[in-house]
Amino acid sequence: MTMRYPHEKVYLEPTPNAAYIYDQEVKNLDEVKLHQDAVKQLMNIIGCEIRCRATYHDYTKLKHEHLTFEEHMTTERHHLNNPKGVPDDVNVIDLVEFICDVVSAAAQRTGILDFRLTQVDESLLRQIINNTIMDLLKLVRINKEDDKDG
Repeated sequence: MTMRYPHEKVYLEPTPNAAYIYDQEVKNLDEVKLHQDAVKQLMNIIGCEIRCRATYHDYTKLKHEHLTFEEHMTTERHHLNNPKGVPDDVNVIDLVEFICDVVSAAAQRTGILDFRLTQVDESLLRQIINNTIMDLLKLVRINKEDDKDG
């Protein structure tokens, strides 16, 4: 799992009637509320990860005085514009940190963002989405009774 911090399992109630497709009516508002709560729980996990990652951004620069730029680029997960630095389990948290890093660095250095530095390959974006989905699915349980991991 690429989430750096432990999270509680998210126990979801089955809501077979909550979703609707296009012009069908919502049949059960209680199930919609359960679905909203489930989305909120998962988004809170992502928010927590982002806040924690912000706290430790570029920690290797502070921890290792003689770290080379290349070592930093391959040690920190968020340097998505460096193929050597992209972890196999890259996720949306890494992407958000990358975007914030590039924008703030450009603003602080020159005030001009060179968008060539922000290019992320489309296949990498697909990998980020898939890995993030897999990370969240590892936390989701439908019924507490069915939880085999505790």
